[in-house]
Amino acid sequence: MSGVQFLSHEEVCELTGARTKAGQILNLKRNGIRHTIKMNGWPSVTAMAVTAVGISEPEKLVWKPRKAS
Repeated sequence: MSGVQFLSHEEVCELTGARTKAGQILNLKRNGIRHTIKMNGWPSVTAMAVTAVGISEPEKLVWKPRKAS
């Protein structure tokens, strides 16, 4: 099993279009991209948060009545 892969600083800059901490965090929040804030204040984004690889869609539930026929 491989470890978690994070986007590089340059990739986060390209993703958000911002080069400042505040700008990147604001853009990530507005676009609903999961991220964390590192101790140095910069956002950290996993590759899976952007590509959604490995995330499966929830199974659609079908309603079935419990009433006996």
